[in-house]
Amino acid sequence: MNRYLKLLHMEVARFWKLYLSLFAITLLMQGFGIYYESSKYMTYVQDRMGPTTDTYTKFVAEHGVNSFSNLLSSANLWFLAPIALSIGALALYIFLIWYREWTGKNMFIYRLLMLPTDRRNMYLAKLSAILLFVLGLVSFQLLILPLEYSLYKSVIDPALRGGAESMMTVIQGHSLLRILIPHTFIEFILWYGGGAVFVIILFTAILLERSYRLKGILAGLIYIGIAILLMCAPILITNRPKYDYLYPVELFTIELIIAALIGALSLMISFFLMNKKISV
Repeated sequence: MNRYLKLLHMEVARFWKLYLSLFAITLLMQGFGIYYESSKYMTYVQDRMGPTTDTYTKFVAEHGVNSFSNLLSSANLWFLAPIALSIGALALYIFLIWYREWTGKNMFIYRLLMLPTDRRNMYLAKLSAILLFVLGLVSFQLLILPLEYSLYKSVIDPALRGGAESMMTVIQGHSLLRILIPHTFIEFILWYGGGAVFVIILFTAILLERSYRLKGILAGLIYIGIAILLMCAPILITNRPKYDYLYPVELFTIELIIAALIGALSLMISFFLMNKKISV
């Protein structure tokens, strides 16, 4: 456990500068987007006001109230761009976390593989680091959402906002936030459990390539294709006419079992490759 924690600390330490920059980009872009769209809306309201709508109350009576949820839709580019950037950066890092070890004249992979510890600790440390980075970014988004709501309220006049909105209402009303911040434990298992299994599958494909090079690339692609096909098989079958007799909870249970089996098989293959095929 001590070796695993040291390896995990090393993985986090190697990424923390870029990781903090993702936090800063998310905060600045989303904050600017909320402020910009709020100010633009206030300008729009003031431009539309005239003799018949000389107060905000009359404007609301004619045009309706604004809401933070609506503003997030208006500021979609500013709001979604840093999230997409973070997702892209972590998706790229899934590969970099392995391939950077093989770069340079004094390849760092030699030192890692010769450490006096079980090689699976290196694998688990990399996997844990990816999952921690994902959950950290989601937690940060959840943390700054009330701050963005406060910024919105400071710019938009209370008469134009209507009633107060709970963060749960805002999250459930946004298509992406509803996925990133699940409402139920089942949704959490579905999205993040499925994501973890997909990362494990990619790790297996990467280790196949590292073990068998050109043949490993083909083997890795085939493995990914078979895993995705098996995961999608229950949905594809039940979507056909006369085969839609499974209840949603039964379909979810089947998907969960398949994902668990694929994840366990991928871990076994990965541990075998690290112990038997990858050498220094």
